[in-house]
Amino acid sequence: MDSANQAKHRTQRLWLRATTAGLLCALLALVAGTVLFARQTAETQELSARQADLNIRLRQLHTMLVTLGDAETGQRGYLLTGKEQYLAPYSAAVSLMPELLQSLDHIPAELPQLNTHIALVREFMGLKFAELERTIQLYRQGQHDAALQMVQSGTGMVYMEQTRSHISAVLELLRSHRDDLNLRVAAGSDSSRRLAILIVSTLVAFILLAAAQIVMLARSRLRYERALTESEMQHRAIVEEQTEMVSLAQEDGTLTYVNPAYARHFNLSSSQMVGTNLYDRVDVADRDAVRAQLTAVLQNNETRQGENRMLAADGGERWFAWTNRCQRGSQGEKLLHSVGRDITERKKAAEALRASEDFLARTGRLAGVGGWEVDLVTHAVHWSEQVKRIHEVPPDFMPTLQSAIAFYTPAAQDKVRSVILESTKTGKPWDLELPLTTAKGRQIYVRTIGETEFDADGEARRLVGAFQDITERKALEQQLAESERFVREITDHLPVRIAYLDRERRFRFMNTVNCKRFKRAHEDIIGHTRSELVGDGMDAIFAPRALAALQGELQRFEFEEQVDGELRQIEGQMIPHFGEDGAVLGFFTTGIDITERKAAERALRDLTEIFDHTTDYIVQTDWRGNIHYLNPSVRRVLGLAPDTPIQGLLFSDFNTPETNALFANEIHAAVRQNGVWVGEATVYAEGRRVVPVNHMTIAHHDASGRIARYSAVMRDISANVAARNQLQLQSATLQAVVESIPAMVAVFGADLRYRLVNTAFERWKGLARDSVVGHTAEEILGPAEYQRSLPWALRALAGETVSYEKEYPGSGQSRYLAFSYIPLRLADGTVDGFIGVAQDITPHREEEIRLLYLSERDALTGLLNRAGFESYLTRKIQAGNASTLALLYIDLDHFKPVNDSHGHPVGDALLRLFAERLQRLVRPTDAVARLGGDEFAVVLSGVRERSNADWVADKVIEAAQTPFEVTGFTLHIGASVGVAFDASGAPGWQGLVERADAMLYAAKAAGRGRKA
Repeated sequence: MDSANQAKHRTQRLWLRATTAGLLCALLALVAGTVLFARQTAETQELSARQADLNIRLRQLHTMLVTLGDAETGQRGYLLTGKEQYLAPYSAAVSLMPELLQSLDHIPAELPQLNTHIALVREFMGLKFAELERTIQLYRQGQHDAALQMVQSGTGMVYMEQTRSHISAVLELLRSHRDDLNLRVAAGSDSSRRLAILIVSTLVAFILLAAAQIVMLARSRLRYERALTESEMQHRAIVEEQTEMVSLAQEDGTLTYVNPAYARHFNLSSSQMVGTNLYDRVDVADRDAVRAQLTAVLQNNETRQGENRMLAADGGERWFAWTNRCQRGSQGEKLLHSVGRDITERKKAAEALRASEDFLARTGRLAGVGGWEVDLVTHAVHWSEQVKRIHEVPPDFMPTLQSAIAFYTPAAQDKVRSVILESTKTGKPWDLELPLTTAKGRQIYVRTIGETEFDADGEARRLVGAFQDITERKALEQQLAESERFVREITDHLPVRIAYLDRERRFRFMNTVNCKRFKRAHEDIIGHTRSELVGDGMDAIFAPRALAALQGELQRFEFEEQVDGELRQIEGQMIPHFGEDGAVLGFFTTGIDITERKAAERALRDLTEIFDHTTDYIVQTDWRGNIHYLNPSVRRVLGLAPDTPIQGLLFSDFNTPETNALFANEIHAAVRQNGVWVGEATVYAEGRRVVPVNHMTIAHHDASGRIARYSAVMRDISANVAARNQLQLQSATLQAVVESIPAMVAVFGADLRYRLVNTAFERWKGLARDSVVGHTAEEILGPAEYQRSLPWALRALAGETVSYEKEYPGSGQSRYLAFSYIPLRLADGTVDGFIGVAQDITPHREEEIRLLYLSERDALTGLLNRAGFESYLTRKIQAGNASTLALLYIDLDHFKPVNDSHGHPVGDALLRLFAERLQRLVRPTDAVARLGGDEFAVVLSGVRERSNADWVADKVIEAAQTPFEVTGFTLHIGASVGVAFDASGAPGWQGLVERADAMLYAAKAAGRGRKA
């Protein structure tokens, strides 16, 4: 019996040892798995944060490329036009680029070659901006050719390409690093899943072993009590050595247990903390929320997770993440079991990331630039808030690739699809400016930039890019181009010499009429003085008056000048050009030939005022309005040096009373409700000068939702007001120029309705302009005259500059007018109408007709002479009638005896009678000519068959053989005729004459008095 009991006890001890060992292994595996799972989770979160930071850096690099492109576009526009407005993109880029370059310092440096590429980006971008600044400086100094030569040298292009190349290299390295992080995150997630499975398996094993041990302990509690105590001590040691904070607390928050890790956070021991209340160390702002959460955990017997701030031993604020659950104590009471970890650093990183993203979003909104992305695998499309704002769609709008493309006009849609297809195949990026219709039906222009990202296998994975509204810039460019083109076309077709000279008396502008006077091309005149172009000794007349004009005195004088060998009387004017400060910048000159007109005219042309463009003003204040930041543009406009301290300055000090009232009545309420306010206001510049601005106020909230600070973005709109005033002044000047010229000027729209007529036109038509403008040409000219002019008008509307003359029989003095139609083109080349200029050429035309008649007529017979004969043939062939022409070459037989027997007067009378008979034989559309002596020719037009010409030839022979009665004498002669038909072959009418002449000789050789 004793032996059996001993054997049984040995078996129980062995089983107890085995289950204890299994239980300890399971517990150790459970704790180890938990620690590894927590560590893997922390690492995954860190990798995700690094992924988000890399995405921000990628967008900043894209913004850098867009900004650099805008700077170069502004430089090109300024160099081509000389207008300061084009420097707006350049100035914005110069202001934004330092901050973007500084962002490169935060890019992870552990990637190979990254620092090298970043250094090269800084270097080449510095060289590019230096090149842009140098060309602009040369242009402002008047060295236009040097500036253009520097651009054409290709150095800037090399800098641009190098910058893009190294930015692309940085982008590629960052994308590669991001893809590596994606793999690591995926691997971490997989590891976490396996650890979770292992922990659950271990926990199941632990429970099974614990159950077996409980059964054993129930049978022999006393025998195994020591082993159980040792196991409990080992478990407590494991818990107390872990890094997570572990605590037990009663329902009122009194701590009954804390592990050493919990106590270390507050520089106390576990025993010192037991008995204290956990709520005492919770931040006051979070205390009520924490109490409500923990109460719910205990009441609902559930597990909850949360984050809150707690006060550290040094009084500082720390963030903790907690997992709370309900646990029963030894007496069955409810206890709060909490496990937490310090997440302060993660919170700081998240806050910094949010602030960076917020700053990037504000910067994009300020620059009008948004970002977009298309996942080519899932076909998901993401738009930034700015892109949605440009498309005027709701914030919750979910675009697709097709719906995004559908916003463009049909022609632009094909272009977008083409560049996307090419980019996904070749990797080529695109940069396009295209028309777009917003969701609200508004027509705008946008700039879209994009490229394709590929994976390690070379497969296209996503499209990324930037988006910008450029409608205002496009409209301004089109308005300026149309205004300049209109002014140039008007001045180039005025019969007035117009020029502009600077203070050095060098030509800066000259119209076409004046260029013809100097017999030089426009580009060969600009930049030179008059004495450099011509040495005619006229400087003695012009120099004193030019000096007086540069002193602000209007000069009007008359002088004589040799023009094409003829002495002409010219009336000249020199009109000073004053700047905004009253200084004389140069002078306009006009010259009008008054030899024929006998009247003085004044022709002025105002050059477009170039206004200095200022960049946006950015101010940041706290919630009380104390200024914390002023950007350089604000300092410049306020007259503050860069190092002037701004402590103590209030934003309201720089606002006008009207703006401060607007803040009190509208802006504060709007930003509290919507977070942002946009409108117009006025602010003070240096010297209390009032400046109108576009104003945007943004409210920034802290974590509790309270307004912590404000940002104000303001744009000076004084230039827009000045531009409108200048456009009105320019229109008035052009109207004065058009009204002062004697030529008739009319401007037609594409629908052939009158848009503008001058006084000379009113006098010509006898109509007031109010009864002309807005009416069609057919209504004013009448159906017949309209049909005469319509073909020329249609050619002008097709884009051709046409000139022609028209006769007006019985219309008084102006019977002949010379017309010129000059097309009016929009910026895209579309013809929007034309300018008609008409001048009276009646005297010139009448003299030309008289001389032409005399030069082409035979003095004896009144028939065409040889010149008139050849001119008639030429006109018929040019009119396309060569194949229906027939020529009769006629030589009189027995005419010489008439002269010898009766004298030349009788012979001349005979020739006149024969000429009359010939004219009666042919139609009015045919021609009869005397080529010399007794030789005649008849040209028949519209002849379809040779037999018709032969019939006329027979009639000619019959007419010649009929006796002539001359001064009492009956005279008998005859005629031989050579017939030729069809002049369509080479060499034209000369060949026809040669064939007819050969036939004439054949007829004479056959016996005279016949045709051949």
